[in-house]
Amino acid sequence: MSAPWSSIILDTPDPVEAWTALFARLKETAQSTTSPVALHDATVAPDRLLSEAAWELWHRYADSAPRTSVRLKEWFNAPSSSGRAVLILDALSLRELPLLLGAAHARGIVLKNIAVTGAEAPTTTDQFAKALGLPTRSALQYDGKPGTFALGNGPNVYTDVVNLPFEDCSVPPKPRVVLWHTWLDDLIHLQKRLPDQIATLASTVLQGDGFWSFINKLRQGRELVITADHGYAVSKRFSTEETDTEAIEVLRQIFGASRCAPASTAWENRFMPPVALDANGQHVVMGQRKWKVQGGFPHVCHGGISLLEVAVPWVEIAAC
Repeated sequence: MSAPWSSIILDTPDPVEAWTALFARLKETAQSTTSPVALHDATVAPDRLLSEAAWELWHRYADSAPRTSVRLKEWFNAPSSSGRAVLILDALSLRELPLLLGAAHARGIVLKNIAVTGAEAPTTTDQFAKALGLPTRSALQYDGKPGTFALGNGPNVYTDVVNLPFEDCSVPPKPRVVLWHTWLDDLIHLQKRLPDQIATLASTVLQGDGFWSFINKLRQGRELVITADHGYAVSKRFSTEETDTEAIEVLRQIFGASRCAPASTAWENRFMPPVALDANGQHVVMGQRKWKVQGGFPHVCHGGISLLEVAVPWVEIAAC
């Protein structure tokens, strides 16, 4: 039986052990939950504990949680008898993990490892790109990889950023490939789909033959990792709405309807529990917290630090 969320969050003195246990519990929860709504509901209690009682764990997140960028560098650059491929599915969250696992199982595809790893803070595409030594995601486009790219820049490494339908994506005959696909993030930001629409489309695409045909192209002579730069939050289902008028005014002025904002000065903890923290030059909202703002919050968002924003799938698949 897994330890209760409260025991992991409140009774684990070492932050590394706490975040490792939190991510293990999130993996277990995601694998046993097929409903995106049920998965969100399962994170309400731990998100509130983290933001309202154990916010120091969020302050230790960057140096304590098992972060995706660190694991990618270690995995991709480790000695291997086969090639290596990375597919970064922008904004892939734990909601989509059961879809990947079920579709792989139905096709008899061997999964070498399943884990949960963490995004950067703030949970944005640009911050993840910087953690990999890139100025922005687009630096990888058309095999552009700069010399600072943490996963290598030699002739045997091919990179690209793509948004084509998966069945139309080509994979060059290089032993080491890093592809960043923007499909899911585009649904969130460009097409502004609602959570139910995203869930339906994700189910269709990630279980479809077009996606898995693309996966098999990547696996030809290469071990493959499927992961993400960050997850996403569904603000409509956030558990905490600010009611303090002073806090609401501060949040409106600094964040508007966003989850993070550039920081010119350090965040002042004027409210208890704190509503935000500083990370990588940004003010970042903690937990499932929203406030009334003109026009309302986007239904689907990221940039802050809640569990489904920071936690992403890590799926290793054997070469074929």
